[in-house]
Amino acid sequence: MQTEEIPAQTAKSDEYALWRNNHLVIVIVISFTTLFAIACWFFMEKLRNYEQENSPEQRTNYAQTSKNFGNFLYARQLQRLPHGWLQTGNIMYNPEDRLGHGCEGTVVFRGKFDGREVAVKRVIADIRLADREVDLLRESDAHRNVIRYFCMESDSNFRYIALELCDYSLFDYVERKEIREQCPLIPLEILHQATEGLAYLHSINIVHRDMKPQNVLLSRGTRQDSVRALISDFGLCKRLQAGRNSLSRKSGLIGTDGWVAPEALISDASITCAVDVFSLGCIYYYVLTNGSHPFGDELKRQANIMQGEYSLKLLNMTGNLMAVALIESMLRRDPLLRPVSATLAIHPFFWNKERQLRFFMDVSDRIEKLSEHSFLLRRIEENARSAIGFNWRQAICPVLAVDLRKFRTYKGNKVRDLLRAMRNKKHHYQELPTEVQQSLGQVPDQFVTYFTDRFPQLLQHTYDAMICCANEHAFSRYYSEEARKKADEFVAEMAASEIKESELDRQEVEFENKKRESISRLDDKETETVDEENPDGKITTDISLQEVEIVTAEDPTAIVDNRRNRKRRKRPKHY
Repeated sequence: MQTEEIPAQTAKSDEYALWRNNHLVIVIVISFTTLFAIACWFFMEKLRNYEQENSPEQRTNYAQTSKNFGNFLYARQLQRLPHGWLQTGNIMYNPEDRLGHGCEGTVVFRGKFDGREVAVKRVIADIRLADREVDLLRESDAHRNVIRYFCMESDSNFRYIALELCDYSLFDYVERKEIREQCPLIPLEILHQATEGLAYLHSINIVHRDMKPQNVLLSRGTRQDSVRALISDFGLCKRLQAGRNSLSRKSGLIGTDGWVAPEALISDASITCAVDVFSLGCIYYYVLTNGSHPFGDELKRQANIMQGEYSLKLLNMTGNLMAVALIESMLRRDPLLRPVSATLAIHPFFWNKERQLRFFMDVSDRIEKLSEHSFLLRRIEENARSAIGFNWRQAICPVLAVDLRKFRTYKGNKVRDLLRAMRNKKHHYQELPTEVQQSLGQVPDQFVTYFTDRFPQLLQHTYDAMICCANEHAFSRYYSEEARKKADEFVAEMAASEIKESELDRQEVEFENKKRESISRLDDKETETVDEENPDGKITTDISLQEVEIVTAEDPTAIVDNRRNRKRRKRPKHY
């Protein structure tokens, strides 16, 4: 019985082993088949990607090291790109969408970095020049009027710099009317922002060396009504060494013909921040005249620059005398005589009406109580005719002239009296008659324009005269640091003037006292005599003016005898 069961069990074991072996084979076959399918899929995917890389429809590349984040090594990732785009590291760009080009093969494309639209500047892979430009960009892009830097990537031939994307250049703004109509910024605001950006570069000892309309860009940013002017293109920028304020001519090529300062083309001349100020002066005239150049047409422009021959006649015709004076100072042949960019940035040329009015009020308050011998008042009144003419009262409207005469006397040949009139009418504006308010207009814009239109040199004249007070608390906000240093030169002169002023005031007081004493003595000596031949009994007075004449001989402008206006008294005859 037991012998029959043993073969049966053995048969079952053999069947189980055979089934298990067959099942294992099936699993192995399925696994190999799956792996083979995966391998085939992977191979086909790689082959498809390879074909895409070499087709015009789609190309890919892998991420490389980004110098914007140090030497951190990013994983090489496969990224899909839009049609026709290329990618190097984290920077993608469209080679068909060129935004501009520069010297030595530099081209700017539209691109993307980290999901942000950027301008991609492609430069030849000169490590020294590219690294210098990037270093300067990193140090300077903290200012709102300097173009922002994002990152740099490179391949075997080029370096790619991702920069803030701008809408157009200042050149486009001037040359294309449709752009000017779309831009919310007026020319004066654009020039002011560009000047502030340049002043910031100079403050950190960077000389741009290639200022021109094409290198001043306008960016809308995230808000459509918020446009910023940006200084761009740092390819020729140089940093001044510590303790030095100039570069040698050997430091490389400088600027663009027609915009470069004359000293930049002289072999033994030193290059300072003044070369940028000269170029900026040309840009000022170019913008304010809608495309004209102070040194003439393009063919003769650089020759005229070297000879110092320029014309501002188009600006003169507009009557903008302050702009003419400012540009003339910027185009001076001697770089030491040009204003520094920090002074330009806070020049009255860029002040709004509110700031102009505040300045006039502060000046009037400062000089109100000064004596005629004061050093400051003499500076204010010096060459007053150039600012207010022979008599400023004849230049104002009759309505205001009549209103001024109601309360006090104003001297028509004095700047102080004109500023006093402005101050009084501003402080009592709500109390003025309706017709006077209508003539002056609303405060501050129309009010200031009323006076500056009639006296276009008044602001510049007063600003230049008050520079000696640049270090005073009330006026330090109106002047640059350079101007405040210059104000120190007036300290000794002002101190000597105050001593002299005190002495003159003392003498004037003594003179007035003597005059009053003399008149008092004359009153005491006055005798009244009766004319017996006068039947009506009228009194005649015999007065000797000898002493008065002696006193007034020292001051011909003094009143000889104020008793002449008195009414003669009558007394009855004594019989």
